[in-house]
Amino acid sequence: MPASLRLHLKHAPVVLADAGAAGGVHPRWSIFGPSELQVLGFEPDVRAFDKLPKQQDLFWVNAALGANSEDVDLLVTMHQTNTSLLSPNRAVIDRVYQNPSDFDVVKSLRVPCTTLDASSQKFDLKITSLKADTQGTELAILQGAENCLSQSLHVVELEVEFSQLYAEQPLFAEVDIFMRERGFMLFDLGNLLCHKWRRSAHIVGRKGQLIAADALYFRTPESFSTLCKISLDPVAELARYWAGCAVYGYVDLAFEMALELIKLQTLPEKVVEDIVKWEKTVNRRSMFSLTRGRGRTANLLRNVADKVDAVRHSHWLNPLGNP
Repeated sequence: MPASLRLHLKHAPVVLADAGAAGGVHPRWSIFGPSELQVLGFEPDVRAFDKLPKQQDLFWVNAALGANSEDVDLLVTMHQTNTSLLSPNRAVIDRVYQNPSDFDVVKSLRVPCTTLDASSQKFDLKITSLKADTQGTELAILQGAENCLSQSLHVVELEVEFSQLYAEQPLFAEVDIFMRERGFMLFDLGNLLCHKWRRSAHIVGRKGQLIAADALYFRTPESFSTLCKISLDPVAELARYWAGCAVYGYVDLAFEMALELIKLQTLPEKVVEDIVKWEKTVNRRSMFSLTRGRGRTANLLRNVADKVDAVRHSHWLNPLGNP
């Protein structure tokens, strides 16, 4: 990251909103130093909330996120990670899952629910990145974040589903339309969860039905340029956007966005010089880039993995982002 942009993170840090914060912040965000990252996390399940780390710049809220500020019913399931504000869809779960009892609701708790827009104002934080993994309510969270989406968010990571694991759950197509209409582009689909159906899980074939994935969205060049034109500090906007790209290994996209701002003449000369210098020194090739036959070798290794990997009920494929 260009030095002049990195310096901006000291007084204009990345602010990550983490909806479904069980387990704490993902390690990918550890690339930032002290004062460069603030986290506003939401976890309604007290079992997971009580285990969240306590330290400076981490703000945890024992509440759900949604489209409205109200009390809601949290359906606590046998397996903690399946807990949701929505009822499990037994028709799909009983057909697909090896252990459908993991979705059994053991109790219902009345919990507070707030919106990202309201929380941003309450904590006086400018949310620049969002991660939402809330078992089917991601679209509702986006609906309660209209101001953040229009004014500050650069990067959004969402768990999306392709089959309704929960009753009346919005699927990927609806989420994708919502994000595109607000100036965001789908950049990556990772952590593809493929499930073989329960009664045929032992039959050969590595992959099953695509059930869920993590979708990564970035603000489009047009939307980002418009935001920077009205911003009091376009350099800070670029620094946060670049930081969000770096988290997921897409610094090439950050560089493209910087070129857009250079073309619009919205950046100081020193920042432009740093960006040009960074582009000249960045590593353009991997150690294997010049090896002939590397494509055939990669395909061979993938085929071998498919043959030797055990036939399992579920597979997670294609990690999100670049390593």
